[in-house]
Amino acid sequence: MPPATRTPRRVVLAVTAGVLLVIAAVAASGIGNPLHDFSPYQGRAAVTVVCAVLGLSIIAALLLHPSPARPRRLGWMAAVVSALCALATMFIWVAVGTGHSLDKAPGKRVTTAAQTKALLDAHGYGERTPVRTGVMIETLEFTGANNVRVTGFLWQHLPAGEDVTRPNVEFPDAIDGGVGDEFYRDKTPEGQVIGWRLKVSMREAFDYTHYPLDNQAVWLVMWPRDAGTVLVPDFSAYPPWNEDEKFGVYPGLVGGDWNTQFSTWSLTEGQERTNYGRPTHSIDGQDAELTFSMGVGRQYLSPLLNRLVPLIVIALLVFGSLFVITTDSDRRSLSGFTTWAVIGFCGSMMLVVSVQHSSLRSETASGGVVYAEYFYFILYLVIGLVALNAIEHTANKRVPVVDWRGNAAARLLYWPVVTVLLLIATVFGLLL
Repeated sequence: MPPATRTPRRVVLAVTAGVLLVIAAVAASGIGNPLHDFSPYQGRAAVTVVCAVLGLSIIAALLLHPSPARPRRLGWMAAVVSALCALATMFIWVAVGTGHSLDKAPGKRVTTAAQTKALLDAHGYGERTPVRTGVMIETLEFTGANNVRVTGFLWQHLPAGEDVTRPNVEFPDAIDGGVGDEFYRDKTPEGQVIGWRLKVSMREAFDYTHYPLDNQAVWLVMWPRDAGTVLVPDFSAYPPWNEDEKFGVYPGLVGGDWNTQFSTWSLTEGQERTNYGRPTHSIDGQDAELTFSMGVGRQYLSPLLNRLVPLIVIALLVFGSLFVITTDSDRRSLSGFTTWAVIGFCGSMMLVVSVQHSSLRSETASGGVVYAEYFYFILYLVIGLVALNAIEHTANKRVPVVDWRGNAAARLLYWPVVTVLLLIATVFGLLL
């Protein structure tokens, strides 16, 4: 190609790279702290990552001048693209895995007694007797895909002189346990405060779409037992409420594979559409519910490595098989290459991947596709392409591009294809 036509093309590519990097910088400037509440900025993060990877890849191409006449530079270009996609994917992992969103807490959040009273009055609960209720959660354990058990303490401010044997509270989501033995009973200027031990197992709907980078909200829904009362948070028992300070959660909470991210009180209305035969309750079931919610984030490094390391080993083995595939008869005799040998190897790798994929589905019990499944979908595709590559080398009709330099094209494209697909899956699976 004449220099007169080559230079404008390089200028266009350089301008395109600059524009993409400027867009990435502008989008990144509005993200704020990606390690905190990341969910409002996921669209910006997607634009930042995609534009940055494309822009830097174009710059790398301008610097390396890759071409079929320079296979070594093609190799460097493939390495740069693979590294950029891998780094962008890991950035998204860290941002999504460490971020959290208060929007997962159900109902309307309240942080002061005045705010609670105003909300109750606005919904017609102002005439009911408020019962101040507080909790302190000390342990949390996920016992299944949709079951969680919490232990700690619950207390209520009640009128003096009443012979209280049980708290004015019920947990509609509980499948086992509840309020246990009375722990203390103290007099107060308004009456008395009674504390009970709490040990309850609940069944709740958790969203595992982002597994193993998922964040969940564990909520403790509370109904009043006594008619004419409404449960309200006992904000007087805590410092001025700050959702990020995780009040109501023991600082040394034993949460297993989960870290506490926030805690909040909220008021919701039930949707049962029955009054359970109680004339004082609404027939629509829209009675006030007090909810204490905890945001928890999975310690994602361990499950991520548990899933990725075996798959990376399989990907390396499949990549190694590309060096066995050849049309050279002498090399075939040395490597033992046959089409059926490669297909058999790919089939065995498919079986290993499918077994791990099945265990993932059993672990999450999700009705949809979770993020980690994309790892397996990518390997299914790549293993299938390698098998087709082996078939092409023994077919009657050959493809010159595939046979170029003894299967060099497949080796050069392998890791860029894997990492680009992983980045695409990550952007669409976690950000969009």
